[in-house]
Amino acid sequence: MRLTCLLVVAVLAATACSDEPPAGDDLADEVAQAELPPTDGGVSAATPDPSQPAPVEGRYAAVAAGYWHACAIRADGTVTCWGANQAGVLDAPSGKFSTIAAGHEHNCAITVGGTIECWGWDNLGTTDPPDGHFTDISAGRYHTCARRIDGDIECWGGDYAEALTPPGGHFAAVDTAGSHACVLRDGGTVQCWGLDDNGSTRAPGGAFTAVSAGLSHVCGIRTAGTIECWGNPFGDVLDAPGGQFSAVSASIEHSCAVGINESVECWGSNAFGKAAPPDGRFQTVSAGGEHTCGLRTDGDIQCWGRRFGAGADAPGGAFSSLSANGDHTCGLRTDGAIECWGSDLVGQMDAPAGRFGEVATGNYFACGLRDDGTIECWGYDRFNVLDAPHGRFDSVTAGIGHACGLRTDGAVECWGSNSHGQTEAPTGDFIAVSSGTSHSCGILTTGAPECWGNPHAGTLSPPEGPFRSVESGESHTCGLHADGTIECWGSNLDGQLDAPGGTFKAVSASPEGHSCGLRTQGTIECWPWSEAIPGGHFTAVEVGLGYTCGLRVDGPVECWGSLQAPPEGVTYTG
Repeated sequence: MRLTCLLVVAVLAATACSDEPPAGDDLADEVAQAELPPTDGGVSAATPDPSQPAPVEGRYAAVAAGYWHACAIRADGTVTCWGANQAGVLDAPSGKFSTIAAGHEHNCAITVGGTIECWGWDNLGTTDPPDGHFTDISAGRYHTCARRIDGDIECWGGDYAEALTPPGGHFAAVDTAGSHACVLRDGGTVQCWGLDDNGSTRAPGGAFTAVSAGLSHVCGIRTAGTIECWGNPFGDVLDAPGGQFSAVSASIEHSCAVGINESVECWGSNAFGKAAPPDGRFQTVSAGGEHTCGLRTDGDIQCWGRRFGAGADAPGGAFSSLSANGDHTCGLRTDGAIECWGSDLVGQMDAPAGRFGEVATGNYFACGLRDDGTIECWGYDRFNVLDAPHGRFDSVTAGIGHACGLRTDGAVECWGSNSHGQTEAPTGDFIAVSSGTSHSCGILTTGAPECWGNPHAGTLSPPEGPFRSVESGESHTCGLHADGTIECWGSNLDGQLDAPGGTFKAVSASPEGHSCGLRTQGTIECWPWSEAIPGGHFTAVEVGLGYTCGLRVDGPVECWGSLQAPPEGVTYTG
């Protein structure tokens, strides 16, 4: 999966992951849990000399779509980034660059002098590039690969499935995904290595002019201009359109390509409209996880699909509770009515009328607990997640593609996606339940925690209690002990288990690995990403995708985060 951009009519990369709307399957539900990597863009054999950037008309020369962000090279060679600033992924260095690659939470770019600079997440050495001069670069989720001037490939970062061990020889281009990568030999043949997901590293014979590695599939352009894809057929990602193309970019659940007529075609999952390109003429395209960006022939950038951070635009007025997930937020008004804001691509803003006592937001849907104890859900009905069971409940919680309710008799019942057994709740008498990406956790009346679903990274191995509440995120969960301290378990890849000391009265875990706690005195503290938290006192806190919302003691909602709007010359459609 490569998130890179070359100053040529080849292709760039992108990244992604999630449980999505109009297309795909449970991959999304499994994406983050599988510690998804980002996606990449295609690579061309005609790689230009980085010291001689191609002449560009317009404001931009290249674009790379990352997981929750995107970066572009301006016509003057400087870099600008926008979206969610996890791990400083938007903090681009100064200087002039010729090529850029956007990974999951890190970016790398080649300077006009041929050296590499990287920024963002660095837990596995992803931002520590080797010395020397390079002409091509591709960033995955945990590692990056680059092509030296002599054609040798060098990789660094996390060495999953021997992804850092490229074949020997001289190559024309390189493209890397989550745990695999591919190179284009000078003769046009493709060679791949790393994790072989359903044949993703078993490239067909014959000559290609470009190759792009997605999460578990790869697409290449034949010398005749046609596209051939191989690997995991999930979500029709292998069903490339006919015709002739000059560039291709493979992502997690979709891919896009630029035709010789300069129009863009996409296939695979159309969640958020990411595979529904606008009309117009494009030079390159970069397919991200839930959005896609293309560089137009006039030098402007147009993106389509998910626009991150919409859930941070809170309306005025008083609320009694909040719930955030992904890029939409819902609040319970003091009169019991539900009001939602943010992304509304699949109807998740259309809360039903009436009085509710609780609201829970999923990734593309939401559920409310009515005053009579019944549950009603709305939004995107993937995996039949809107078909809440009948009966009376005390609370409701929503995850990525599934939801759970706590019945009045203490039993937990879950519905929706069961890709990892996340709807198979254990028996017992519970006092609390929380749904994460593909796992759920509950607190028994004894205070002991119990978790079920995806066992990835220890999510189903909670510490001893007693706990009084629990919050499940992507691949981690945080529990509030009876004494008010917070303890988290699961993946600590980003430091999401490093909860601060002291006492709290609430905790919120996001689907991206970020968490925040509400201290007993009403202030908010978050980890692992640093962010400017407003002062004052709150009664609730909820973490969304790249933003956090707090409920003030007098009722208003205040949101903040690491979001940065697209610069001038970048537009989003759909």
